Amino acid sequence: MGNKKVYAVILVIVLVVAAAGAYFAFSSSDDSYRSSNTDGRLAVLGNADENDYLDSKDIDVINDMIENGKYSQMADANNDGVVNDADAKMVQEIIDLKKYNEGKADSEKKSMTVNYISVDNKVLSAEIPVLKIVILNSQRSLSLAIAINAGDNIVALNDYIYTYWDENLFKNYKDLPTVGDRKEPSLEEILKTDADTIYAGSETKYGVNIQGNTLGDKQVLRLVTYEDGRLADGALMLGFFTDHDEDAQKYVKWMDDLTSKINDKLNKIEDKDKTRFYVGTPTYMYAGLDGVSTALSASGATNIGNLIVTDPTKAGASTSEYIEDILKCNPQYIIGGKYIYTHQSESEIKAVYDSMDFSKFAITDGYVNNEIYMINYDLPFCIHTLIGSTIFFPEAFSVAELEDTIKDYLSQFCETNGYEFNMYNFVYFPAD
Repeated sequence: MGNKKVYAVILVIVLVVAAAGAYFAFSSSDDSYRSSNTDGRLAVLGNADENDYLDSKDIDVINDMIENGKYSQMADANNDGVVNDADAKMVQEIIDLKKYNEGKADSEKKSMTVNYISVDNKVLSAEIPVLKIVILNSQRSLSLAIAINAGDNIVALNDYIYTYWDENLFKNYKDLPTVGDRKEPSLEEILKTDADTIYAGSETKYGVNIQGNTLGDKQVLRLVTYEDGRLADGALMLGFFTDHDEDAQKYVKWMDDLTSKINDKLNKIEDKDKTRFYVGTPTYMYAGLDGVSTALSASGATNIGNLIVTDPTKAGASTSEYIEDILKCNPQYIIGGKYIYTHQSESEIKAVYDSMDFSKFAITDGYVNNEIYMINYDLPFCIHTLIGSTIFFPEAFSVAELEDTIKDYLSQFCETNGYEFNMYNFVYFPAD
């Protein structure tokens, strides 16, 4: 593929200095922010109006349903199949508990059991608040916990997270014990910890050897994180369970604001779907459920993986299995998703980029025009949407705006330990 270099000018800047006046830099100091989103992102039963908050308005909705003989699962706080006064009472108890626990030491907090919809779309029960966590999930879960200031709740990790370790962003957690494999962890090691909760993902992928939703004195919390790009859902849910509601709402506000600004620009671009791209690795094509695939597709460009793998519940497929279909779709842009770490030098990142052998794509427009990129898989999905938009529609999005956004994210929601910003740690551009 010839010599490749960083296209953007690399600004080396200490991250404690925020980019003043950046177009995509946000101040999330508005503590009164109330999201208008009603997609049920906070999937706790009792959230009857299905917004991002559990408050008195949910009780109003429940009372209205009682009066009019209506039912919804989200209004059925106690999950008994009917909406009645008991649900309104339970929501009030949750609100009162949250208020009582504010500012309290862990030993002084009161607890209660709530019902929620898991990542597997099942109604499960769990106790709030969650105080100490074992993570049986990907490194995205660790990044998410850090972003909402719940990092102090974590007492153990799994081997997968240590395999994909960022020495700068995760340095504060390097001495935490591991409980082994995330899919089939050591139950003995989990039981040794003082955690009250095992923070896991889908029951088919994480902690599959745990029977039911408890292990000894520990509960299993199965939350969405990356699936379908639902990072905001994951933040709100983890924030609710760990009493970091406001921190989660600040993070979600930042993501919502960024998404809104991106969409404002995208809405002015015509025929976005005529722009075709491939995202994945040389051996695996991302589609459907994969979070990065979903985020790049949100740019409006056509992800050819979604044309080829039409089942939206699948996250992708083998490239070799569908190579003829890929060539027929002729992607104009090829984007390799990789785990890129902030401690890696430009030469190390370039070596990874050069190792991505997309030669089987040689007849596509993307390969011929050297429109081959590598993006950091671990960024929030709204930033992936911005990366895709910057690549696909450079007339509307600038690299400088992208840089400012990533810096703002690192400054507000990461523990960077003095990291000096380098663009190639997040997206690697081909030569001119």
